Amino acid sequence: MSRNRKENPVASKTNTPEKSADSKKRTAIKWFIFSLLIAAIPFSMGKYIEFSTLDPFDGGCNVYSAKRVLDGAVIGVDELPSAQLGTLLVNMLGVAVFGYNEYGPEIIQLILQAGALIAMLLTMKKLFGQAAATLGVIIASTFLCSPAIAKFGNVKEQFMIAFMILGVCCFVRRQLGRAWWWSLAAGAFLAWAPIFKQTGMSAIGAVGLFVIVQPFLKNRTFRQTVSDIGLLFGGAVLSIAPIYIWLIIWHKGNGLPYMWLWQMLGVIKPAAAAEGSDYVGGARKMISFVEVSARIMRYYLLLILPITMAIVSILVRLWRAGREMIKAKNFQKNDFDRFVLLFAVWWILDMAFVWVSPRSFEQYYLPLNASAAMLGGYAAAIYLRKYKQAVFKGRWFAVGIFSVIAMIAMSWHIFAGVNYSPHSGTRYPRPQRGYFTRLQEISEQKRASAVSPWEELSDFIRRNSEPKDRIYVWGWYPGIYVKSQRISSARIAVTSEMHVMSPQVLSEFIKQMLDDFAKHRPLYIVDSRKRDFPWNRPPLELWPVSPKGLLPNQPELVAGYEQQYKKMLSDKIGEDEAGRFDSMKPLRDYVMNNYEPVRAFGEQILFRLKSENNE
Repeated sequence: MSRNRKENPVASKTNTPEKSADSKKRTAIKWFIFSLLIAAIPFSMGKYIEFSTLDPFDGGCNVYSAKRVLDGAVIGVDELPSAQLGTLLVNMLGVAVFGYNEYGPEIIQLILQAGALIAMLLTMKKLFGQAAATLGVIIASTFLCSPAIAKFGNVKEQFMIAFMILGVCCFVRRQLGRAWWWSLAAGAFLAWAPIFKQTGMSAIGAVGLFVIVQPFLKNRTFRQTVSDIGLLFGGAVLSIAPIYIWLIIWHKGNGLPYMWLWQMLGVIKPAAAAEGSDYVGGARKMISFVEVSARIMRYYLLLILPITMAIVSILVRLWRAGREMIKAKNFQKNDFDRFVLLFAVWWILDMAFVWVSPRSFEQYYLPLNASAAMLGGYAAAIYLRKYKQAVFKGRWFAVGIFSVIAMIAMSWHIFAGVNYSPHSGTRYPRPQRGYFTRLQEISEQKRASAVSPWEELSDFIRRNSEPKDRIYVWGWYPGIYVKSQRISSARIAVTSEMHVMSPQVLSEFIKQMLDDFAKHRPLYIVDSRKRDFPWNRPPLELWPVSPKGLLPNQPELVAGYEQQYKKMLSDKIGEDEAGRFDSMKPLRDYVMNNYEPVRAFGEQILFRLKSENNE
């Protein structure tokens, strides 16, 4: 007995609250590190792929516009960027710090995305617990970095998503009782999302609806709701006002080149005006709804895991809401049930916004993965609580094992690659666009020191010109400017809209381009011959190409070719496309009269200014 009495105080000391708190803290730190390490696997693979792959398209265009503005070009006057304001600013920062290349914006994107995923992990832990949070952040990391949809990294959707996640996480923290400034931070982050892309309104719409309905659902008082709205609005104003003040002052009275934030509340109209033409409406006339729907469904199937988890969470919440109505007072509520509304509206809007533009590029499907990951945490949390509360756990254990197997099956193609193009539906010669397949392709390219034709062309221009020399790239290959370290002779450096513009608009576009050439004659002109939207017609080329190669520059021969080619376009595609071919004639004549072919790089053809015209 006396020995037991002596041992009791010792045992008591080992179970003090301080010791217990320290143990919980160590456990939380271990969980946090473990979760980050697992999520870092797909994250690091995705970033390695992005940094190992040069972007000839959107990323190159963003970097080019940033370089021009940093060099003093006035937006809307000397430079007409296709990038939205947020994307342009991030790229300006990246180019200013890291030089005229893609690495700066990609590093910023990496930092923003990593910060957003950490915020998601900590917020989901507060809501759903550690296990559900770990699952959610792994799914988010895997799909947001997936080579199947992440494109080349420097795309507006990736920046937009980071700000949406940060904004929603800050808002949830405030709703869970944290300090008032969390709402202010939420408003600041959320306001930035649509200045990267208008579909960033999905998170704003979800938060706005959630705030409004809370007093009616007895979750917040009306006074608290008014405070929430005021703080969110205040944060938005504080974060974006300096940008617009800078634009107004810096632009020197030439008119604001970007829309105000409140003009973005109508997502479809601003998206249509994004390039100064009917970007969406004009595109819808070029492609059938059936074809667009099939493409969207193929991408939905590619993302079957996050979509399934989101749907399951919504169904579970509806089922629990029905049970709550039946049982009333006897129903056991969870403190996180109310947040399903927030995440579900966010996810549904992300799913819906991919239908706005008929182009349906792969990066359009990035946002829905972030909202789906946070929403999917709800189903995981409900399952874990049911498992813990169950007396006989065998059934719930079987459900868990089945769910894990199903999740692996529904995400395996993201790693191993897919056999069919989600964009066109055509079969690949071998699995492509997976983590493992892209890493293998990059390894093979490095071993063979292989470069793509557009990179080889860019290197040729750089070696055979001076930094002061200007060039022009016809078609959507802006990466050539960045790789060659040269700038364009035209204010609009590239376009992908030549097949969407009406013949009249294309004629004006060509006239403006030739006027720009008169001021700064390009030493080289590149005909990228890239097939752009709607992808079912031949390129509008700068020099007629016959099956034997470039047509000889003989006026009678060229005239006969143009007559026959125009008739073919009219018969097989339509009068509008034949009209566009006519609209291109002044540019074709300019190239054929003043330039000589250098050589072809793959499908791309390089022309150099004739020596007698090179003043």
